[in-house]
Amino acid sequence: MVLPRVMKLKLSPEQSANLNDIIRIFRQESAVRDNLQEEMLRIILKRFIITCTRIAREKCGVTPEQEKAFDIVRRFYILVDQHFREKKQVQDYADLLFRSPKTLSNLFASCGVPSPLRIIHERIESEAKRLLLYTPKSAKEISEILGFEDLATFSRFFKKMNQKSISDFRREEKKEV
Repeated sequence: MVLPRVMKLKLSPEQSANLNDIIRIFRQESAVRDNLQEEMLRIILKRFIITCTRIAREKCGVTPEQEKAFDIVRRFYILVDQHFREKKQVQDYADLLFRSPKTLSNLFASCGVPSPLRIIHERIESEAKRLLLYTPKSAKEISEILGFEDLATFSRFFKKMNQKSISDFRREEKKEV
């Protein structure tokens, strides 16, 4: 199975220790059962995300001049993760970021990341694969969950992204397990 591109960074021992400390605290808090747990877990998760963002900025050599572009790309990824079921066009996200689609494409190219449309498609593809592999839902149900007009549109999208049909994908992946 081809997974979407994930940023992989080699961590220094100090960075690794810092993230491991946050994970240790997260695990400890997960065991606490009170009315403050949810908020505490949210705060710890935010700390983890901010720490990872700082590491990524450092590792990618983001200069103060590039900071704004890096932040827009990061916000784009967050928006895609929140809205990929109902928003499928770059224009939708450009509107949310108060930018033009062309500006977004240029920013992404300058940061060396895939195009905005590719990121949207990879997120939809990733969720489709997750639902196909880990739920008993039919392809029609999944197409509705992912906001496709109909099953045929979803099937064409999936085949274009994976070079195989939905049923072939399910069959081949179940064989590997």
